[in-house]
Amino acid sequence: MSKSSIFPYGITLREGGVIDIFPAVEIKIQSKEGEWLSIFLLIDSGAALSALPRSDSAFLGIDVEKGSVMYISGISGHPIKGWKHNLNIRFGENTMSLPFVFLDNPNTPRVLGRAGMFEKFSIVFEERGKRSGFLGFGNKETGAISKILSKIG
Repeated sequence: MSKSSIFPYGITLREGGVIDIFPAVEIKIQSKEGEWLSIFLLIDSGAALSALPRSDSAFLGIDVEKGSVMYISGISGHPIKGWKHNLNIRFGENTMSLPFVFLDNPNTPRVLGRAGMFEKFSIVFEERGKRSGFLGFGNKETGAISKILSKIG
């Protein structure tokens, strides 16, 4: 059973002093040397796979080109070459392996996608409180959410 975790939204300062607030999660990724490195990801329910820029592979000690080649199309519709790898991560009190694609675009945002993650949790975005909840299945909170959704639907 997955353990529940709550994460505050992330904050980015953009060009011109504009502040951007977004649903984010802190995970730790295990490098090839076995070291756990922290990274913040945008939670993106529209992304099938989690994604990182290719440059992060060097930081993690990964030979990116040993992964499975694939092409990802985002909002722009232009395909971007990537290499799929399974990475060991820590997420709150959970440890698991998730598929990530390292994209050959330096402007790629660091994204937590659905594969390997969303099926393990009920995910709640609380915009007013600027936080996200990953609620593990099998607990009373997840059961309450399921009941509420069943009543509405």
